[in-house]
Amino acid sequence: MSSYERLAERLIETQRTMLGKRAVDIARSVEGIEVTDDGQVANVVDDDRATVGALVDSYVDVMGVTAQSRLTEVAQEYEDLVLPANLGGPGPDDEDAADAETDSAVVTNIWGEEYAADSTDPDSANPIDVVETDLNAIYVAVDDGTGSAARVPLSQAIVDTVVAETDLERDQLDEPGTYVDAIQVVRLVDADPGTYLSFTVEEQELHLHQDGTITVE
Repeated sequence: MSSYERLAERLIETQRTMLGKRAVDIARSVEGIEVTDDGQVANVVDDDRATVGALVDSYVDVMGVTAQSRLTEVAQEYEDLVLPANLGGPGPDDEDAADAETDSAVVTNIWGEEYAADSTDPDSANPIDVVETDLNAIYVAVDDGTGSAARVPLSQAIVDTVVAETDLERDQLDEPGTYVDAIQVVRLVDADPGTYLSFTVEEQELHLHQDGTITVE
């Protein structure tokens, strides 16, 4: 197995943790890569580097910056390879373009892009900031009671909203992941403007909006 085939297999494995079998189906749709039912890469043909780049593009089309961040991190394990530009490698024509691609691909902490990694201003962050596909690692801004915004895990924001807006108490609620899937939240981030995510918490219908607000209907 070539180094590019090992990298492609590792990228598929990473996406399978988020998408399940769909990750394999997406990989199979990429021209030049042969994948078995269990996600093993049988062959990467033609230009290995370009094929891996096309695989990354296919995952980013589905999962957006979340996939870009995770895949770029995984690719750093393969120091012996010249990576495609969308994984931080050099571009085909312009080194400056490759640098810009790398910068735009890095999404780091709860404050969003790498350039804002040291920011302490909640207003500079994405409304829904996905660090990992886990409700405890997806952050939204809420009023901290002093008129300022504080960023908290979405899991906490859901519980706080339900307790504040309904007659339910915290000990009556299950883990927030019981009510809404983190992958649905990730898809909301990349959905068309105006889209919101509806889910039910103990017979209460909640809407999560793209600006990070949660309403009880």
